Amino acid sequence: MPSDFTETRALLLRRQATVFAAQGADLQPDGCMQLFDIDLAKLGYALSQRLRARLQTLSLPVLNATREHIWRTLAAQLGANRQHTPLFRRFPKLVPHNTAALWRDRVLTHFMQAPDQPCLHCGQRGTTHVLKPCQHVVCDACFDGGNYSACPICHRHADRDSPFFLPDPALTHGAAPTHLKLLDLGASMIDAAQTLVRAMCERKQVMSPVDTDDFKALAGDYGLRLLDWVPGQIPVRENIALLFGTLLKHCEPAAVLAAAAAHVGTATDVIRLVAVYSGADPSLQGQLVYRQVPIEKMRGMARFKTLFTPGSYWNAREHYPLPMTIKRFKMVKLSRPLRRALLALLESFHPDSLTEDMLRHRTYWVWLGQFLHPHEYHKRYPKVAFAFSVVRKKGPDGTPAPQFETFYAGLEKAIMRKDAVAMVAQLRKRPGELARRFDHALSVAGDDNTASGAVLDAFAQCVAQFATPVLLTLRALLPTRLHASERRIYWPKGSVATGYMVRERRSPLPRQAVGDAVALIERELLARFSAKPHLDDFLIDAALGDIIVPFNERTASRSAIGLPRGSVVAVPTAKKARLFLHWCEPKNGDRTDLDLSVAFYDDEWRHVGVCSYYQLTCTGPDGSVIATSAGDLTDAPFPDGASEFVDLDCDLARQNGVRYAVAVLNNYSGMPFEGLEHAFAGLMLRDDVEGEHFDPRTVALRFDLAGSNGVFLPMVFDLRENQLHWLDLYRSGEFEFNNVATSSKDITTVCPAMIAYFASGIRMSMYHLALLHGAARAQRVMVRDEAGSLRALARHAGEDNASFLGRLRRFGPADVDSAPSLGEAPLFAALLDADLALPENSIVYALRPGVTATTIAASDLIS
Repeated sequence: MPSDFTETRALLLRRQATVFAAQGADLQPDGCMQLFDIDLAKLGYALSQRLRARLQTLSLPVLNATREHIWRTLAAQLGANRQHTPLFRRFPKLVPHNTAALWRDRVLTHFMQAPDQPCLHCGQRGTTHVLKPCQHVVCDACFDGGNYSACPICHRHADRDSPFFLPDPALTHGAAPTHLKLLDLGASMIDAAQTLVRAMCERKQVMSPVDTDDFKALAGDYGLRLLDWVPGQIPVRENIALLFGTLLKHCEPAAVLAAAAAHVGTATDVIRLVAVYSGADPSLQGQLVYRQVPIEKMRGMARFKTLFTPGSYWNAREHYPLPMTIKRFKMVKLSRPLRRALLALLESFHPDSLTEDMLRHRTYWVWLGQFLHPHEYHKRYPKVAFAFSVVRKKGPDGTPAPQFETFYAGLEKAIMRKDAVAMVAQLRKRPGELARRFDHALSVAGDDNTASGAVLDAFAQCVAQFATPVLLTLRALLPTRLHASERRIYWPKGSVATGYMVRERRSPLPRQAVGDAVALIERELLARFSAKPHLDDFLIDAALGDIIVPFNERTASRSAIGLPRGSVVAVPTAKKARLFLHWCEPKNGDRTDLDLSVAFYDDEWRHVGVCSYYQLTCTGPDGSVIATSAGDLTDAPFPDGASEFVDLDCDLARQNGVRYAVAVLNNYSGMPFEGLEHAFAGLMLRDDVEGEHFDPRTVALRFDLAGSNGVFLPMVFDLRENQLHWLDLYRSGEFEFNNVATSSKDITTVCPAMIAYFASGIRMSMYHLALLHGAARAQRVMVRDEAGSLRALARHAGEDNASFLGRLRRFGPADVDSAPSLGEAPLFAALLDADLALPENSIVYALRPGVTATTIAASDLIS
């Protein structure tokens, strides 16, 4: 296989399950292809007939290279490219049930067991071994060397050449999955890459971390050739920076900046571009660092007094790592021609907008000014020199900078006066801000009909300029604001999701205003979607009603399956749930201990039990084991890392009064999540728990860990409803010693609140988004229920989009026009599982891969 465009081949394989291979002149024997099939089946994949036929024509070296590329890409996506050996190698068997007795034996051995002495537990001689490098003395009669993979005392990895450790136990193969995911032959890699680049550029919201990585990979592979594929407009400013900042790394700067000039329109665009070029994040959210502050100084600060209670861990420490956010990034070297080109770009902007835009990110511009040296060219670029004087609050000669009132200063004055008319007059200058503050403006207007009318008039005049994701958010949000609620949840910018809850202080919005705004939003959305390609038939899974339209994608975890935050998926009752965690410390890095736990709660969110490092098994009142941990490894040395597992028997847990099972990932001690070589976790749904500890064929979710420290709450099992709630939420926690016990208040506060938040309909579902597209673009819409039955509703002759949408929303079994069939013409499909063979050239969104390749992502439906 050619070695060029490796990244592009890999991302198209991951995203679209397609393999690109040129026609060869050979004909490999069936036996050779059977080996290919066996390897893929281990990952839960199979070749389509046409892909198999194409691969069979390749020469043996090219075929082997192709097989290795496919295996490496898919294994990395699932986590199968890592070693997964838990502390207890015979897990789920031979896991000690009495964790307290085991802990007592470990402590006594740590402090009292000496080499060349009888075992202090069993009294036998000649059974002890000194493990390296921890130097613990372990008795093979008391601790099973055929079960442990690390030191039984400290749970750190040890030299496995010690006679204490017996050979790995033989593991049987688990039950094979009944359905394999299909890989198909791609027609043209360049066409697929071009379509993907264009779709990403046309996105109307910030891309997820996975999309960002793929976008950068495409820019790196294709370089300036990418510019021919870029549309005339790129709506999201961060995506502009990602494209041209990445190209700056790989291509000649003058050519890149010449192309970028048509898309870069603000000073913030420029600094974002420089950030990407320097390897930083274009969101300009700041970098979290920890300043080591002497403990004695911390004791004098009132807000930290709770840290120093008697017996506190911090009383024995000399320094406290105080978190600070700094607005700067490590600058790459800027050549003189590049500096002049950037200054010339800034000089081309309107002076007032240039200055105001730089003040929005003042700290960053003060930092960047140290590298641009704008006053060296103050005669050539006077507008830039003036703007830097305002930003720095002084001119190059030390004179005070002139006063400058920003857009937001004028807006805040209107808000302080509670003047809704003045507020919307200011907001009209920036329609995006009007959309984001529409709720606030209506609240300021209150019962004043004149002010409310002014707000609605401004909304109606600007609605065509609002971004599609904002319109979808408002369409779902506004109806929920008709009634008072107890809590308000909001999602600030950040690298990870940290939803904040506050007491709701806002009054409900007027029903008439909400109704008028919703009608305007739906009319605009239908008009936008009707401009997209039309197809006669749309096929939509009803189960997408529980899948949330992606929002705040910047903070989404990197995942093998793009499950949006807040979504709910069914958990098969016959399956066994196995949670997994894997992490690896960087080479020559600090030791880091991550922990995987499951906490159990009843219907009222009262704590029922836990399965964690301090309680390896959780039993119900009837004595049955409802969850088992594979043990707690306390380090993850490079390059193999460490893995932990927890088996959860959902049926037994339900029978023992458990309603909710909460997966909790704790950073117990050591480096932040994001500082590790790699760290990921996920869920397997297995027919049995025998066989390999990690079976990639059964991986239902696999996601990377990000953020600094503390606690990650990825998912909640509702065992009564057989559902999994995907929260993808981080909590700050403590610097060390995080566990379920210390996180219990967060769990019982955050989890029920988040489940209720998403269940309220405050975020649009993929089902309702697909209905909007169907009403605007289709002649017939087919809905598939959870049993697999199809029902169809056709557009009436001359029926407009709004009327068709209304009928689709009331669509029930009694409204079925006829027994539908898919036919042979291309259609649009929005599916939970790609388990249907669809006509060629169909447009397909599918949450989970299957026999049909997906062609679009959820975010493409928002553009």
